[in-house]
Amino acid sequence: MNKLPENWRLFDSAEEVAQYTSHKIMELADEAISERGAFHLVTAGGTTPLSIYRILAELDRSHSTKMNWDKWHVYLGDERCLPKNDPERNSVSLNECWLGKSRIPKSQIHMIPAELGAKEAAVIYEKIVKGVFFDCVLLGMGEDGHTASLFPGHCHEHEQKHLVQTEFHSPKPPAERVTLSSKCLSQSRHLFKLVTGSSKQEAVGKWLAGAALPIAEIQATHTQVFISDDSLPKKVSNPTTE
Repeated sequence: MNKLPENWRLFDSAEEVAQYTSHKIMELADEAISERGAFHLVTAGGTTPLSIYRILAELDRSHSTKMNWDKWHVYLGDERCLPKNDPERNSVSLNECWLGKSRIPKSQIHMIPAELGAKEAAVIYEKIVKGVFFDCVLLGMGEDGHTASLFPGHCHEHEQKHLVQTEFHSPKPPAERVTLSSKCLSQSRHLFKLVTGSSKQEAVGKWLAGAALPIAEIQATHTQVFISDDSLPKKVSNPTTE
């Protein structure tokens, strides 16, 4: 393949990916609140999403930004089963860079209680996300093509009917995690897959070649891939650079 799919947007840097995605999130939030009275956002872990949350935090603190933050609902795509305040948890970094001082009501920030263990946390979070059709889902990608805590080659057949799954054998520590399922992550109006960094080139190449990677298999009503130039295999070209 020498050209990117139509739903892929290429950017010069990870910072441009973050800036563009933040802008789109604000647009979608305004649209969702106007049309349906609420905005439901699923967050992702990783470096690039954190840059997005820092931008959202600045907008959240700015009284010049006309946004009904009290209409936002925020969810986690996955969480690591660690003590509640462990710095390796997605919730901790998300709180530190944005949600800890947000105008979004605490009752509308839905963290995964992974400190209770994967099985109990999954049961609790299943009840929280049941019946929710998300407005926007953010997904990052690991060097192996995993997203959230859905890893290549890991089978969850016994949990496929569930919206929330457990993972007890993560290739990267900690081994025990809780994650929204592919089915759940696909229940969204807009899905943004964020890919940045030169270490992702091999996985992106496999993805474009049609490999069955978790990041590739999740699809929503409108799915877009935002990718930085350094994460693109050099044999692939694309004329549409933002």
